[in-house]
Amino acid sequence: MGINASGLSLGLVFWLDSVNVTISHYGVSMILRLRSAISLLTCWCFVTTVSASSANIGLVIATGGVQVDGVSVPGNAAIFSGSRIASDGISNLRFSDGTSAVMRPRAEITVYREHSVLLQGVTMQRGADKHPVIADGLRISGATPNAAVVVEVKDESHFVVAAAGGELEVRTSTGDLVSHVVPGKDLSFTISQAPAGIPPNNVQICGRLGGNDKLIDEFTSVPEQLQGQGLERYRGKTVQVIGTVVNPSATSQVVDISTIRVVSSCGVAGSGAAPAATSIRSGKGLILVGAAMAGLGAAIYYSVNSGGGPSPVTPAVP
Repeated sequence: MGINASGLSLGLVFWLDSVNVTISHYGVSMILRLRSAISLLTCWCFVTTVSASSANIGLVIATGGVQVDGVSVPGNAAIFSGSRIASDGISNLRFSDGTSAVMRPRAEITVYREHSVLLQGVTMQRGADKHPVIADGLRISGATPNAAVVVEVKDESHFVVAAAGGELEVRTSTGDLVSHVVPGKDLSFTISQAPAGIPPNNVQICGRLGGNDKLIDEFTSVPEQLQGQGLERYRGKTVQVIGTVVNPSATSQVVDISTIRVVSSCGVAGSGAAPAATSIRSGKGLILVGAAMAGLGAAIYYSVNSGGGPSPVTPAVP
């Protein structure tokens, strides 16, 4: 607002002291009322200044065109909680929490202090354990310190995730675990309306059953503890399981089995093979998790570091 709160307060106090001599015959009450008004004005100016500063959550640094809330801005601009950023070239985002992100051309993202929402295109978020990315309603965060996530949103129901460093978790808005993502294993997520009759927390998983009745799903990499009758004859074999997750928010889940069958492999077409995806029924709908074309994480690193844009930035507090 262009007002220096401390200077305004000091000037008014000096003015009040001079006026105090000439209007003393009006009594102390007028002086007290004036001092109260000055105190309120000074407090209001201070709060306004702090609020404006706290809304600033970082910077956008672009080599090409970039728009913030629909307005074209120069190469560097402050960003605020709720800012919608559309990148024509490669843009770097530096957040005040020490994390940073790289936006590919035609990416669009809404940024907040605690997370970002990718609306379309590709972005790489460093420090995803502190600053997650939300894509199509699913929250992608780091499961290990300093994890970096690469996300490509294709449309409102389909996105791809790669772990560019460290391991990631993908969860629903209610905290239910959908998938782990490990480096070198890009995953595709497709969200659709669940068919009638499929109960909540229903899963279809596939993997090799261990001697302790534990299975790591081939696609989601989530450890599953199976419980049911007659599991001993399936141990050591690759099985497809349909069941209900008892503890959907846990990192290691327990599954009550509805059906189990031996398959030749997970995700390979042909007789005796399981479907090439894991299905999860949650409050978000039916989520299909499958293998994506590898190289999403490597592709954005190459693009950023080979002259296609600025080198990855060192996070800085604006």
